[in-house]
Amino acid sequence: FFLWGLKQDILQRMLLPMGDITKNEARSYAAERGFGQVAAKKDSIGVCFCPLDYRSFLKREVPETLLPGKGRFVDEKGDFLGWHEGYPFYTVGQRRGLGINLNKVLAPLSSLYKQEMWLGEWNLVENSRVLGANEVIVKIRYRKQANRCRVTLTVEGLLRVRLIEPLESIAPGQAAAFYDKDGYLLGGGIIL
Repeated sequence: FFLWGLKQDILQRMLLPMGDITKNEARSYAAERGFGQVAAKKDSIGVCFCPLDYRSFLKREVPETLLPGKGRFVDEKGDFLGWHEGYPFYTVGQRRGLGINLNKVLAPLSSLYKQEMWLGEWNLVENSRVLGANEVIVKIRYRKQANRCRVTLTVEGLLRVRLIEPLESIAPGQAAAFYDKDGYLLGGGIIL
């Protein structure tokens, strides 16, 4: 997933530390050699370089003057629900840790579903395998399910991704990666 942005001249010279073995094979190899804790370690998700979570990292590393500040939580009708610390401290679809007491979510999950998205800063291995192809697979997060889509290039130079089935929690700034039916990475871009 994370390799989508690398150009072919870099990939041709790149050596990955695990070579041709899969993550499961590497875990088994580690366990057989007495590294059970490493073998059982959960995969990292999110901003993995932050020891606790990205919120504490932002508060510690980003000057307060550069953060957008507090804002209002509103529901789909625009009704005020409470105050938040600033949008960088929350994620699309977040349910816990909002700091407001509701007996429901801010909005129904169905309101987070979208049928299309636009990508900038894109990189494709071979344009013809994605643009205008009958169908490719797209993922918006490493662990999110694969969704079928059709991709076209707009006159503005953006990739327009039309999803065959709606997908929830599409958020600007996230990466989207394309794959073929055999799971080969075809490229990706940044959701706008």
